[in-house]
Amino acid sequence: MKDFKLTLGAYASGIIVWTVLICTAALMIANIVTIYNIHIVIDTIWHEIAQVKDTNISLYQFIEAHKDDFN
Repeated sequence: MKDFKLTLGAYASGIIVWTVLICTAALMIANIVTIYNIHIVIDTIWHEIAQVKDTNISLYQFIEAHKDDFN
């Protein structure tokens, strides 16, 4: 009976360890995917900010060039 308890304890301990390892690996993969998605969003937003900046600079230059036309 004592051998059975030791074997059962080792089996239960192994199951707990593997469960924790699998959960940890799954969370790591989920975090890596989330970080990648956030990187894509930040890159897209940065590209759009650059486009708005260029548009604003062009608009400012247009207004400066034609400000006397509106008076």
